[in-house]
Amino acid sequence: MIVSWNGHLIEGGEFTLQVSDGVFLRGEGVFETIRAEKGEPCLWNQHFERLAYSAEKLGLKIPDRLILLDWIRRVIVANQLLTARLRLTLGEGCLISAEPLPEELDEIHVVTSNCPINEQSPLAQIKCTSYAENMFLLRESGADEVIRPNTRGEICEGCISNLFFVKDSVIYTPSLETGCLPGVMRQEVMRHIKVREVEWVMADLKDCDEIWLSNALRRLRGVTSINGRILPRPSELLSRALAKVVV
Repeated sequence: MIVSWNGHLIEGGEFTLQVSDGVFLRGEGVFETIRAEKGEPCLWNQHFERLAYSAEKLGLKIPDRLILLDWIRRVIVANQLLTARLRLTLGEGCLISAEPLPEELDEIHVVTSNCPINEQSPLAQIKCTSYAENMFLLRESGADEVIRPNTRGEICEGCISNLFFVKDSVIYTPSLETGCLPGVMRQEVMRHIKVREVEWVMADLKDCDEIWLSNALRRLRGVTSINGRILPRPSELLSRALAKVVV
C-alpha cells in the first residue's frame, strides 16, 4: 500500500510517526473514512466540512480543500484503485491511505449495549481518533454493529454507523441532541427523503418495523436482526431512499 504523508507518497511499510506525535500518544486527531468511486472521493465537500469543523475544535491545522483533494487523487492512482476505502487522518500531519472496499455483508446482525455515549462531552459529534471504546464494544459483541444509548438512555448511534428506524411507514433518526455523530451519509439521506428527528429511548427499538444503518462506506443498509430478533425484510422505502442518495 502506498500512502500520502503531508502530500508525499511513500510505501506504507516505510511510514513512521514521531514518538511525540499527539495522535500516537494521546489520540489527539480527527479522521474521515470516505468511499471512492471511479477514482473520486464521494461526497468530498461534506467530508471536508466535517473534517474542518473537527480540526477547529481540537486546534489542528488543516490543508486547503483542493490540496487535500489532490493528495487523495494521487493516493488512489498510486494504489491503482478506482473503487476504494479512503482513510484521512489529521493530527500534527495528514495521513491518507487507500485500500479496496470491504466486502458487502449479505445479512447485518446488531445488538444493543448499555454502555452510554456522553452527549455532553466536548468531543461529542467529532470524529476523533480516540476510537478504542467503540472498537472494543464491536469486537466483544461478535455482531456487525452495536447500538448505544446516551447518558439519558436515548438511542444515539452505532459504533460505526448512524441509525434510521421505520415505524408505520414513517422514517425516523436520532436527533443531533442525542449526541450522535453528524454522519455524512446521514446528512445525505436526510437531504433527499423526509425523516423525522427524534429522542427515543432504547426500549422503543422493539416497536420498529425496520432498522437501517448508514455510513460513508456501506451507504444505507437494512438490519437483519437485533438482539436475535429477526426483522422483516426492508420495504420499498429503503430501495427508494438508496435510489435518491447521491454517492
